[in-house]
Amino acid sequence: MSELSKTDKDLLREFAHEIRNPLNAMIGFSALMKDSGAAISEEQRVDCATRINNATKRLLQICERVLDESITGHRVVRKEPVNFDSFCEEIVATFSVDAEEQGVKLTYNIANDFPVMQTDPVLLYEVMTNLISNAIKFTPKGGLVMVKGEVSYKSEALILVVQDTGKGIPTTILMSMMKGERVTTSFAHAHRKGWGLGMQTAQEKAKLLGGTLEVENAMSGGTVACVRIPMKECVAAV
Repeated sequence: MSELSKTDKDLLREFAHEIRNPLNAMIGFSALMKDSGAAISEEQRVDCATRINNATKRLLQICERVLDESITGHRVVRKEPVNFDSFCEEIVATFSVDAEEQGVKLTYNIANDFPVMQTDPVLLYEVMTNLISNAIKFTPKGGLVMVKGEVSYKSEALILVVQDTGKGIPTTILMSMMKGERVTTSFAHAHRKGWGLGMQTAQEKAKLLGGTLEVENAMSGGTVACVRIPMKECVAAV
């Protein structure tokens, strides 16, 4: 059996990384439904089932996308209308169990004038889940992770923000990440996987969406990750 090429290894590594978020959601919500010791109402049961269903659909989309790309040999971008408000609601719900277990509050706020996006939902899902997953992972108990959708008419761009109240990212690691270099572990969490692959994936996928990923440490503490996408790339012409 021939050894996998570097491209195949990278694709397999990325695939394994990307399916973890929907799989973790499926495990978390199914565990809530399964736990006979927990009093769960019919409304909560339906809610858990809905979230499992959403995560399963996202997992299927990722699998189908990877299969398409392995056959064609190049990245696939398929744009369609995306309501970012409901999109964020789904993603925040996906991470609700993870955030609760970490003792972190996870919220979102989308501007009233935020338009319907014309973008690739699979790539957008991968960008946002990677940023949110990292934010939760490195935010201490009692902290906050906020997802925001803003409109910059001055720069004619949509800005997708994931901000946390963690300790921030060391400057040397932050600079390496923004250069596209791989970072495998964090300075304070040697026992946990670091920002590297998730941030690298988010950066690459943001570029495929026609945007850029900017990450900086907030003066008040924590990290701010901004995906900036020009309106011409993601808003249908009226």
